[in-house]
Amino acid sequence: MAALQCGVDTASFVPVEFAFGDAARDGLTGWIFVTEQHDRALGPALLWAQKQQVQVVNILSEKNAGILARRASLFSHQINVWSVLDGKVVAAQAEAVLGEATVSEAHEKFAVMIAESGAEVVREHGVLSGEVMGLEVCRVIDDNGEARLEIGVGVHDRETFQLLHGKEATLQSLRNVVEIVGKHRADGAEHHPLNRLGAERLLRHRIVSSPQLVGLSTAYTTEPPVKRMNVKDAVPCVAVGKNDLGDEVVVVCTASVDVDVVAFAADARLRISPKAKLLIATHVNNVVPALQKLADSLVEPAAFTEVAPVRR
Repeated sequence: MAALQCGVDTASFVPVEFAFGDAARDGLTGWIFVTEQHDRALGPALLWAQKQQVQVVNILSEKNAGILARRASLFSHQINVWSVLDGKVVAAQAEAVLGEATVSEAHEKFAVMIAESGAEVVREHGVLSGEVMGLEVCRVIDDNGEARLEIGVGVHDRETFQLLHGKEATLQSLRNVVEIVGKHRADGAEHHPLNRLGAERLLRHRIVSSPQLVGLSTAYTTEPPVKRMNVKDAVPCVAVGKNDLGDEVVVVCTASVDVDVVAFAADARLRISPKAKLLIATHVNNVVPALQKLADSLVEPAAFTEVAPVRR
């Protein structure tokens, strides 16, 4: 086992089930070898440690160990993160937060068209896109060195749209899509695939539109601490606002019982404004005691707030 290279005797290890890999405990010390969802494994690991009542947790990972180490430093727990590379185990160094990436001038030219269509202009990690109530409906891409706007929800939908309507995206085509998606995303709309996607971004849209939902006076969208690889994946999203006292608040939105949301949220605050208050917004009944305990264990604790979902 990789733990042997950390200088420990594994003879007394007791195997314990762990959803994202292999785990064992040795008295008050826990050992976890992450085998999947590496960058989202810290929260599950800490919840595992909480349940097992271990005081020290060692996390070994072949991928994203630097991200895990950065996030681990934000908790008051004793957490050791190890990087496993080519069979060798070394203490992981905390990876620096992502720097700012601006949208290129060639891409930025499409912002006016996106706004005129009725979609919200979104800039994340150098990518320009348009959203309708939190659902991406268009994105600017490079096509053989030429900036081009593609319409659709995700890459496959954009490809289908091109087959039906051609590569040239028109303002009217985008307006039509915005109108259709808006009807399906609205409060009271019947269940449809278009309102099951991006629930966390729909929640953020509602908070930015009505900051008082979470006790804020102002709020605006901002990018997450890591790049979102797939628009159809349920990944927390981020906003920044101020409360009535003028305090800066980083708001992280999730629409499920997300076991890694506390680590993700702390990472978001670290990148945006380390001294800001941290608020995790989610739908009602999603705040379980174990997650609240984890939020309290941050060096700078976070608070949860619940928002009623839209009616379907």
